[in-house]
Amino acid sequence: MLIDRYNLFIFDWDGTLATSAPLVKIARLFKRRYSISHMVNRSATYKIDTVSEFVRQEDISRFYAFAYGVYSFFYKPKLKPGAMELLRELKKKGKKVAIFSDANRYRLLIEVKKLGVLDYADLMLSADSIKRYKPNPTGIKMILDNFRCSKSKCLYIGDMAADIFTARFAGVSSCVVGDGVDPHEVLRSVKPTYFSESIGALRSLK
Repeated sequence: MLIDRYNLFIFDWDGTLATSAPLVKIARLFKRRYSISHMVNRSATYKIDTVSEFVRQEDISRFYAFAYGVYSFFYKPKLKPGAMELLRELKKKGKKVAIFSDANRYRLLIEVKKLGVLDYADLMLSADSIKRYKPNPTGIKMILDNFRCSKSKCLYIGDMAADIFTARFAGVSSCVVGDGVDPHEVLRSVKPTYFSESIGALRSLK
């Protein structure tokens, strides 16, 4: 089985483990770094920085907590079907689990805690906290170094072409879920290592 081949599983958040809010989807459309042509052109130019700031537990400002309260009144994040079952199986098998997302670090922490995922994540890193956004591979490199894991034993799971390129630039395998933001034809065109119809289906992928 696929999950037996790797020791470290790094997950994107929005659209991968959790449903992607409409505002997140819209914001992604206007960010140049998510365009395939931009990523292809940058393929050989990223410098992998050494950055030491990890996000685990942070104090959340009262203002942001209030703002998120207003935001969550209109949109309530949910785990995607099969996500929790997958995380439980990985934990049972003794695998390491990390989250690496471009999401705002405070929103990410609130949602991960609210949805019960914090108990299954060994490490959580927001690109927002290190200012190295996907497809820059710095975040994955930091997580690899933290766990002293070889690239061959790491799998990055996402829902966008940007996730595939991030994994590729970091030198690790990639798996995309087909029920996220990017359409199937886009995901397949950039050649991920693995394609799963959904996060739940990943458990039975061979």
